Amino acid sequence: MTEKLTNKQEAFVLALIEGKSQRDAYRSAYKADRMKDKTVDEKASRLFAEGKVRARFEELQAKVRSEAEQRSVASAADVLEELSNIGMGRKEYPAYDMFGNKFDRYPSVPQRTKALELLGKKYGLFTDRVQFDGNALVQIVDDIPEGDIDPAE
Repeated sequence: MTEKLTNKQEAFVLALIEGKSQRDAYRSAYKADRMKDKTVDEKASRLFAEGKVRARFEELQAKVRSEAEQRSVASAADVLEELSNIGMGRKEYPAYDMFGNKFDRYPSVPQRTKALELLGKKYGLFTDRVQFDGNALVQIVDDIPEGDIDPAE
């Protein structure tokens, strides 16, 4: 955790995390009603440049970003499970007819094939593998006649 901030510094950082501008965050944390915008901007900029204030902002921003990613980004396991469901035709998915009517249907053969292809690539099922264990004899053969080499080339 970063160094302890004053209550006003913490309020400033929290306002920034909420999406307020530096000016608005400063005004909400400090008594700046009578200050000109230019003065508030300068003070807010100096405050944000302070190491512990900036560190706290980055700490909270990373936490917010991490939480958002956990809520919105599918994990590798989620993706593989969904590809498996599609490839094996295990569940129905929403579809629409030409009139906009919704109905459920299983994935088509091309959709299932593509899902299985992606799974196969993930697990390396479609690569030619050559396994080599041990030593191999390498023989270099000098079979170029002496007169055939032109040193000027």
